[in-house]
Amino acid sequence: MKKNEKGFVLIVSLIFLVIMTMLGIFMFSGLTQDQKMAGNFREKSRALDAAQTGLNSVEYFLGQGNNAYIGPNNWASGITCVANGSNAASSTPVICNSPLSNPSTLPWNSYTSYTPAGMTVAANGQNMYSSNTNIYTYFMGPTSTNPPSALYQVTVTAKGGNDTATAVVKSVYKVTATSIDLGGG
Repeated sequence: MKKNEKGFVLIVSLIFLVIMTMLGIFMFSGLTQDQKMAGNFREKSRALDAAQTGLNSVEYFLGQGNNAYIGPNNWASGITCVANGSNAASSTPVICNSPLSNPSTLPWNSYTSYTPAGMTVAANGQNMYSSNTNIYTYFMGPTSTNPPSALYQVTVTAKGGNDTATAVVKSVYKVTATSIDLGGG
């Protein structure tokens, strides 16, 4: 009986080794997939944070009243923004008098390119963003005259560390002009 059993232990050991190798490969591939998913989630979160920062910046500028962002003419009606497909980016803030036809179709025909404070834009760098935040502000119209107020629809797109991690967010702001009498009498 012992003569027949000599090769059996070797075969069982080899089968066990193959099973352990396959388990190791599957575990490593699962770990790699988890790392890719975590990296994608991180970049999408960074893109969303950059877009939210862009929204906050526009809200701040709109709240400043009659400044360079709103301007005396833009408060009333906005301006006609480029719609010819030339992808015209402006470095100075612009308020448009027509809404975006499809905010999720990128790139937009007209937008304001903005780099929030603390955001570094460079290709393929650690903790870098792949592009500036792009802002489209649409003057929706006045809501009242006493006190004067208006609605603005703001759409912002931002990218994380790569072009595939893109976030598009939209918000509506109501801006009311107020004045305070600081005179004592």
